Amino acid sequence: MHFSEPAIDDHPLAPFYRALGHKVLSRNGVVWADAGRFSLMSVPCNQKLTLTKENIQDLLRASGRMIAVFPTTEKTGITVTDFWLRDKSYSLSFLQRQFRQHVIKNEETCDVRLISWEELSQIGLNVNRNTMERRGLKMHKCIQLESWKQICAVASTIKGLEVFGCFYKGDLAGYLVSWIYNDICQGIMLHRDSKYNYLGAGNSLVYGFTRQMIQRPEINSVSMGRGWFPIVESLDRFRRHAGYVDETLRLGVVLHPRWEKILGSRITHTVLKKLTVWTGGRLNLKNDLEVLQAAAITQL
Repeated sequence: MHFSEPAIDDHPLAPFYRALGHKVLSRNGVVWADAGRFSLMSVPCNQKLTLTKENIQDLLRASGRMIAVFPTTEKTGITVTDFWLRDKSYSLSFLQRQFRQHVIKNEETCDVRLISWEELSQIGLNVNRNTMERRGLKMHKCIQLESWKQICAVASTIKGLEVFGCFYKGDLAGYLVSWIYNDICQGIMLHRDSKYNYLGAGNSLVYGFTRQMIQRPEINSVSMGRGWFPIVESLDRFRRHAGYVDETLRLGVVLHPRWEKILGSRITHTVLKKLTVWTGGRLNLKNDLEVLQAAAITQL
């Protein structure tokens, strides 16, 4: 099967990620999507997989990617934080003090509610453009009107794929996309407009979404995904302040067989370390080095 080619056993989320412009494979009960310049990541990002090294390298061959990152059931790789909310009594008291103050301050001005994909297709473009510019992302389909409408049309056909919007005086300040499967709600995408940062609208959005979801009788847990790898402390802190609880997850990293000897060698790691020091971090090699070091200790 060619990379990004729809399959009979397509994962439910594959059409959505494909519509966003990702190259996608559906295997092992998850979506494998391209991430960054070289990587392949599994979605949902915290669904544990029992796979051999050969399984993963077959995926890398099919995708042409150099590195695969995925949660593993094995006691190998690195430990990352997984963020969950499982308490149905979730309320303002769960929030960190400053986070809670923002939410209380916005109670009269910010409205957080479930919206239709049709509505998002009409009002989401400015939020997307601001998010892409701020993050330095090149997801062109999110910032063009016709392709954005097509994305929302595809999303509307996927069972359990929902979107919550946060509105300030009627204007969309941000939105959060989630997928419901079994008794779990998984947050998978959050876009926000930075001009509402002073309000803490993102706080209101995450709290409102979480509270409304966990109160549904059919949902027993809400996930905001695992921590990023390499770690981004500010994102982890935000989820903790929103009342999500740390759980642990083992993350495996496997290299494409063609590049394994070169990228996995100690000589390569030493060169990257020295370059990082000599350039003062200007080449942004620290993250690449952490990924390669994780691959070196992943034993499948």
